[in-house]
Amino acid sequence: MVADDGERVVCIVNPTSGVQRRRMIEQRLAAELPAADCWRTRYPGHGIELGRRAVLDGYRTVIAVGGDGTLSDVANGVLEAGDEKVRLGYVPAGTCNDFARGRAPVANLGCLLDRTRDRETDVGAVTFSRADGTSAHRFFLASCTAGLVSVIGRAFTEKTPVNRVLKRLNLQFAEAASSARVLAGWKPVEVRLDMDGERSRQAVTNIAVLKVPYIAGGLTFGSAEPPEAGHLDVVQALGVGRIGVIGLMWQVFRGNAGGHPAIRRRQVRTLRIDADTPLPLEVDGEIVGYTPAAFSVHPSRLLTVV
Repeated sequence: MVADDGERVVCIVNPTSGVQRRRMIEQRLAAELPAADCWRTRYPGHGIELGRRAVLDGYRTVIAVGGDGTLSDVANGVLEAGDEKVRLGYVPAGTCNDFARGRAPVANLGCLLDRTRDRETDVGAVTFSRADGTSAHRFFLASCTAGLVSVIGRAFTEKTPVNRVLKRLNLQFAEAASSARVLAGWKPVEVRLDMDGERSRQAVTNIAVLKVPYIAGGLTFGSAEPPEAGHLDVVQALGVGRIGVIGLMWQVFRGNAGGHPAIRRRQVRTLRIDADTPLPLEVDGEIVGYTPAAFSVHPSRLLTVV
């Protein structure tokens, strides 16, 4: 599509992101952005390739249509292509859509072309280890986790016969089963932390690194305020036993976790997490690798519109 100001626009759509919601969104795209070029992702990580290709092909507005993972992939492709003047639009059409919460998405998708809605957006960055020990890098817009949440996420994504059967029956049941399996053998993990140069060693249940205040479809750790510009919000759940974990999770679901004695919160510019036994790392809802992981923030790196 060529917008009124002559700039080209492309939508990158995740076709597996909420089937009925996706159909409605595609109808809206056809009606409200009728001349937009539309590309569909075909496999995990394809959004990164398409985001990069869009920039290299000269598109000035790239719109991600899907969940937080789709947005993250497209953002990584745009940023890897190195053009910070490209606008990144987002049509929330996934399960969680945490990035868009609190931003009042447009009523008409054509308004995504309105530059008065643009917002300079900080981007988080993390360097981590792959399974083979090599180093890798990702940008993130919503959140990262290491600890109980990421271990449950890894268990849920494992391609085992049991998981395949449970996911066919019911995704929520499969998630609950993964959580139960992990909790049955869970123990706090000893980690080494470096926050803005201040080092410590702690037993933790989970560490979340946030660029938006929401996780898992609108849950918070007691605050709906995003971190200050140029900062990451680091939320530590200190080490508690299995019964304590259940109580903590209940508080999170009730929105009262901020007052839980195991919760520690701090805003930082840099963070490093290391553990004797590497922890899986979840970035914007996807298990990408393992600790050690080093986090930083790039202020006002992207122009976004929702």
